[in-house]
Amino acid sequence: MTTETKNIFIIIIAGMGMLLSTLDTGIINVALPFFQKEFNVSASLTALSVVGYTVSLAIFILPFGYLSDKFGKLKMSLFGLFLFGLGSLLCGTANSIFGLILFRIIQGIGASALQATSAALITTLIDRKFIPNALGILGIMIGLGPVLGPSIGGLFLSIGLWRFIFWINIPFVILGLICNYLLMRRISERKVHKDFDIWGSFLNFLWVISLLAGFSLLSNSKNLDLAVALIILSMILMVIFYFFEIRKKSPLISFITLNTDSKSYLFFGQTFVFGFASAMVFLLPPFVFEKIMNLNVAMTGLLVLGAPIGLVIFSKVSGKLNHGSRNVAFSFWGLFIISTALFGLIAINYQWPVLIVSCFLFVYGVGGGIFQPANIAAIMNVGSQNEQGRLGSLQRMVQNIAIASGTAIGSTVMNLLPNNITISVKINWVISLSLIIVILVFSVIFNKKSGPHPLL
Repeated sequence: MTTETKNIFIIIIAGMGMLLSTLDTGIINVALPFFQKEFNVSASLTALSVVGYTVSLAIFILPFGYLSDKFGKLKMSLFGLFLFGLGSLLCGTANSIFGLILFRIIQGIGASALQATSAALITTLIDRKFIPNALGILGIMIGLGPVLGPSIGGLFLSIGLWRFIFWINIPFVILGLICNYLLMRRISERKVHKDFDIWGSFLNFLWVISLLAGFSLLSNSKNLDLAVALIILSMILMVIFYFFEIRKKSPLISFITLNTDSKSYLFFGQTFVFGFASAMVFLLPPFVFEKIMNLNVAMTGLLVLGAPIGLVIFSKVSGKLNHGSRNVAFSFWGLFIISTALFGLIAINYQWPVLIVSCFLFVYGVGGGIFQPANIAAIMNVGSQNEQGRLGSLQRMVQNIAIASGTAIGSTVMNLLPNNITISVKINWVISLSLIIVILVFSVIFNKKSGPHPLL
């Protein structure tokens, strides 16, 4: 197998895994009303098909990152592809809501293995000079998934083929499995022999469950006290998890590695605020176009493409221009461009032409495309080759939790001001911009120690 073929296969596996796992995070959302009617169940029970996928993805992603360092990224990605494909096949055969929920959990576990290994496959198996370009392609796949999901789901529902919402994954899974199998036969991976961190995984399970449960209840004013209590409990459990892990010989997360470079926490902070702001960018524009600017669904669908188009184009540009040597600078300026877009969305007058809103969304996507590949690369460079699985899975978990928190807070603000959508949208933009500004300030402070012009 030539080096070029090896690189292509790895990019296919990593990119396909990330695309499919993010695609199915949102593909079912558009189908929830249909499933409620199809299975004759309540909306809350139907929503468990989304919750089951999200929770299983969040819970298992760190353990799979850990196991990928122990047994090999290709083995874990092969397992993830198989389990995700099996879950997709079974979801399409579901004849009850309970079966669909169970099969979505299987799908989510497979997705966690795919997301845990995607970045690590690239940083450990691809030649170093090709890594920035490969991470740029990975950024494109991350951006495409959440956008294509609702579109594909809506298409199959409109022609009466709801089962293909899930079965569409199968051909891509088969392609990934073939590439994965061929690579496993021809290349060997560096593996780390260590015991599995069972108690660390259990503590991780507890704080993630508490946090996601709190977020899911946050938007309902009747459950606000319980939601806040669960979020506080998750923070306490997170602290316990940290002190437990830092004493472990083979921890689920190597906090000792992160503590040796204070910038590592800055990189994860940047990941979080980007995920939070991205959740707002996917949540709010439909309200702006349909409720405030009185556009139809079809026009809204076109106008919201500004952000993903910008992200897809400039993820590729970022990968080509960065060369792996300017991750810090690209991350900073990507966030700066995002802050400019958010400022424009706050200042905009909704009596202006609708294309102005779409242009600001495009600018946001430009910033996201520049930021995301560089941020992933910066995080993966924090640790050694023996820790790439854990670092990659931690990056994805932080971003997934940020998206969940952004969605929950955005929905809560909208529910608190149901009669003034314009104000609630502006408040959410302000919250997002404030977080971006805070992390930009910290970025400047931290990077003063890196040389005379670390951000140029």
